[in-house]
Amino acid sequence: MSTNLRIGTVDVPARIARERYFAELSFVELSALFAGPQKPSSLAKWGAIAPPGSIGLVAPFVLTHRRAPAHERPWPHDSSTGEFRDSALGRDALEAFAVTAKELAAGSAIFRSPEDFSPSAANRERLARFFTEVAPELRVGAPRVWLPGGLWEVRSAAKLAAELGVILAFDPFVVDPNAPEERYEDLDAPALYFRIENAGRAGLIRNEKLEDLAALVETYAALQLTVVFASPERWQDARNFKKLLA
Repeated sequence: MSTNLRIGTVDVPARIARERYFAELSFVELSALFAGPQKPSSLAKWGAIAPPGSIGLVAPFVLTHRRAPAHERPWPHDSSTGEFRDSALGRDALEAFAVTAKELAAGSAIFRSPEDFSPSAANRERLARFFTEVAPELRVGAPRVWLPGGLWEVRSAAKLAAELGVILAFDPFVVDPNAPEERYEDLDAPALYFRIENAGRAGLIRNEKLEDLAALVETYAALQLTVVFASPERWQDARNFKKLLA
């Protein structure tokens, strides 16, 4: 298996010990800091177990979303925060996030767009200001990954990501109704982040679909690739994919 490839899941599934997780998979997308701050002791447990570069930290919602998720102690927020706008509360959260990213030797810092964050000219300009002025990689402390909302076309998002120096995250199996035969095998990027949702289907991902994913991964063998499963059976799906590649 290529050393440029990391395979994992969105958060560690229930009833799976962290030690076992990292013995079998090489990456985890960790959403612990998305909703609110965490106790230093809780974060230290991750640092003691996870190998350097194996954690992708999801950035606080106060940077990317206007509405707070359900949480007993969310990040401080107001009408000025969210959707990649520059705000005092957002910068405070970013500073705390960056400290954790460096302490955990995070491999990625993941910025998730809201689903309704449109690809308008104004939003493109806002993203450019955010990633160049508010959250450059040196300040964030890890390579930045951008997950667009559902309204973005993959090739357009890939072009913008390249211009901004961030890594594009997308699900290669989501079909664009305007280009149903699109396979995304020739994107011009130094790294990619495949986030597999399985389109809300229950049960394991079919082997035929995993074989298609393996073929796509092979076309990008020279790149730094991350494959993260967000599917209902993500633990087994990720391990099945690893076995298929092996």
